[in-house]
Amino acid sequence: MKFGARILKTGIAISLALFIAQLCHSPSPSLAGISAIFAVQPSIYRSYLEILQRAQGNVIGAAIAIGFGLYIGNDFILIGIASIICVALLIQFKLENTIGLALVTLVIVMDSPNSDFLMVALTRFGTIMLGLVAAFIVNLIFLPPKYEVTLFQFIYTTNDEIMRWIKLNLRHAADFPLLKKDMKWMQKQITQMSSYYELYREERTFLRRTNISKSRKIAVYRQMILCSQKGYELLKILHRYENDFLQLPPEKQELIRMQIDYLTDTHEQLLLTYIDKVSVDLHYAEKHLAQDPQDLMRLFLNEMKEIDKDDDEGIDQYHLMRIIACVFAYQETIDYLEKLVHSFKLRHHDENKIDIDVHDI
Repeated sequence: MKFGARILKTGIAISLALFIAQLCHSPSPSLAGISAIFAVQPSIYRSYLEILQRAQGNVIGAAIAIGFGLYIGNDFILIGIASIICVALLIQFKLENTIGLALVTLVIVMDSPNSDFLMVALTRFGTIMLGLVAAFIVNLIFLPPKYEVTLFQFIYTTNDEIMRWIKLNLRHAADFPLLKKDMKWMQKQITQMSSYYELYREERTFLRRTNISKSRKIAVYRQMILCSQKGYELLKILHRYENDFLQLPPEKQELIRMQIDYLTDTHEQLLLTYIDKVSVDLHYAEKHLAQDPQDLMRLFLNEMKEIDKDDDEGIDQYHLMRIIACVFAYQETIDYLEKLVHSFKLRHHDENKIDIDVHDI
C-alpha cells in the first residue's frame, strides 16, 4: 500500500471525530474515532453512500441492542444471540458492508451499565454516528480527489509503454524477459484504469451544463480504456506469434508494420489532441479517416491461398488470422476514438476544457 490522500484523510477524520466528541462532552470520545475509521472513502459520492448505509446499519444494530438491553438482558450469551440476529437482518436488507461497524455499535451499546441503560446507550450510539459525520466532512472538504487527472495519467503512461513495445516487437528488437515483466505491469495498469474510471464516473456534478460535458468525457475515457485493452491484446498476439510473422515475405511484413505504426501514431496523437497538445482540424468531417484496411485483408486472403497451394507448414493460417484480427480490432477502436475526440473538441469549447498537462504525467 502506498501512502496517499486516503491515509492522510483517515488520520484527519479520526482527529476531527475525537475533537468534536470532546466538544460535545461525550463520555466515550474514542467511539467516534473508531467509527470514523470505517467511513473514509476514496470519493465524495462513495462517502455519501457509505454514510447512508452505515447509518442504517448502526440504527439496526443499536435498535436490537437497546431492545435486548431493556427487555431481555445484556449478558455475554445474549450479546452473541443479538449479533446473530443483527447480521441476519443486515444481510436481508443487503447491507453486508456495514456488518463490522454495526456489530461494534451493538456490542458497545449492549455493554452499557444496567443503571440508566437507555441514556448511556443513546449517548454511545450518538458518539458513533458523530464519527461517521466527521469522516464525511473530511471527505467533502480535505484533499478532494481529481480522478480525471489520475485516470488520464494512467491511460497515457500505459499506452506509451504498450506502443513502444509494439514497435520494438515489430522490428524484432524486444527483450523477451523484460517484455514479459512489463506485460504484467500493463495488465495491472489497465485494471487500475477501470477502477479510476468507475471513481470518476461516480463523481456527481450539480450544474446541468457541467453534467453534459462530463457525460461526453465519460464516453471518451471509456473508449480510451478500450483502445488500451485492444493495443495490449495486439502486443500479446504479436509477441506470441512472432515466429509466424517472421516467416511472411518481407514486403508483407512491411505492410502489416506500416498499418500498425499508423494506428499507434494515430492513437498517441488522439491522446495529445484530447489535452490540447495537438490542434484539431476545424474542417474535420466525422467520417472514417484511417488507412484503407482492404490492403491488409487482401494480404491475408492471398496468403491463405498461397499456403493452401504450397502446403507450407511453416506458416500457421490460424496464427496469421489472429494477428490480422487483432489489427482490425485495434483499428476499429481507434477509429471510434478519433470520432469521439474530434466531436468533443469541435463542439462546446467552453464546457470541454481539459486541464491536464502531459508534462505532469
